[in-house]
Amino acid sequence: MLIERIYMTKQYCPYYQATVRRDKIWLVTGILRNEPHWVFDRTLDAKQNVLEFFVAPAYEDQFIDIMDLFTKKGFVSSCEKKPNRLKESDRL
Repeated sequence: MLIERIYMTKQYCPYYQATVRRDKIWLVTGILRNEPHWVFDRTLDAKQNVLEFFVAPAYEDQFIDIMDLFTKKGFVSSCEKKPNRLKESDRL
């Protein structure tokens, strides 16, 4: 099965964290969710408006481009690639 293959090969997608203006969270997540299989987003810290994004490797360049646009528009104040925290949790 695909799930078993992914688990056995320990493949992880690129992981990003971004701080998004509270009044633009709906816009940022809505645009990213419009394209199927691009990115999975979740709120990491609601008080600080920090979202996390698990990005499909094939779409990482497009994700970076759109996050750069959101940053230029002032919707996103920071976006940073980090080690995938799911990968980090495997060490426990």
